Amino acid sequence: MANIADTASTLTDRRITLEQLRAFVMVAEGGSFAGASLDLGRTQSAVTQSLKKLEQILDCVLLERRQGHFAGLTIEGARFLPMAKEILARLSDAVGSFQRPPLAGRIRLGVPDDFDVLDIHGVLSRCLDMNPELRIEVTSAMSGTIVDMFNAGEIDVALLNRARGESPNVGGAPRKVLRSEPLFWVGREKSALGQFSTVPLVGFPGGCTYRKTMLLAMQRVGKPSYLAYTSSSYENIRKAVSAGLGIAVLPRGSVGRDHVILGAEEDFPPLPEAELVMVANARDDLYRKFAAFLESSPSVADAVRRLSSAA
Repeated sequence: MANIADTASTLTDRRITLEQLRAFVMVAEGGSFAGASLDLGRTQSAVTQSLKKLEQILDCVLLERRQGHFAGLTIEGARFLPMAKEILARLSDAVGSFQRPPLAGRIRLGVPDDFDVLDIHGVLSRCLDMNPELRIEVTSAMSGTIVDMFNAGEIDVALLNRARGESPNVGGAPRKVLRSEPLFWVGREKSALGQFSTVPLVGFPGGCTYRKTMLLAMQRVGKPSYLAYTSSSYENIRKAVSAGLGIAVLPRGSVGRDHVILGAEEDFPPLPEAELVMVANARDDLYRKFAAFLESSPSVADAVRRLSSAA
């Protein structure tokens, strides 16, 4: 079969439809054929046939299937996903640019280090392409630091990571949950909680929601623990877990292929879901419009829709 890198030009093939691309992205990000069929308002059989047709056109297998269920992306599927998302995002932005006035001015945006923030870089790039008079200044920090900067008036729009049930202290600023993900204990190998006299933990610096959640969970079950490795880098956190330096708490999308999930069977305490929340300074119309743009961007809107469907 053809390598996906050699078939990029195939994306101009008129046989490929937006319906096929939407079905692929929905299944890849939603994790099931049934969920994608509900989101698209089509039968599961129609979605399945649409995906098979896309694979035939590209001459490669994009999805792993087990007993008729989605089991993950193939290597080719993982490489094709950002291309498909980019096409859909560009189309959505092009249509949207004719439905709303251009943005102009300066916006200070805060994004959390402790969350794999959707496709924020792609979203901002497209926003700047569409709004040449707009200037965006991005600060990336731990969620706790982002909250402090927002309250100090140093940030206009903020994306914050929080554990479900927590309420960020941002006064009366309007807020919107953009995404929710389950959290997991992860290690290099299967390990029962009881085998540790003191649990070595791998985590982000202070101000991180995962770190706070991890430490509180250990306190609730009365288990001594210590931070064996601290880093603000997702990659370093994953590598530390892979090297066996300790146990970490990570969202589903950040769990490494060589990580082992530890749960009730190993006596690890339950964890809340992590939520990505957007807050905006309501005193300026520009900030509200920019927040609305972020929320309507395909990668964000799809996450919000799936979250609403699950509620």
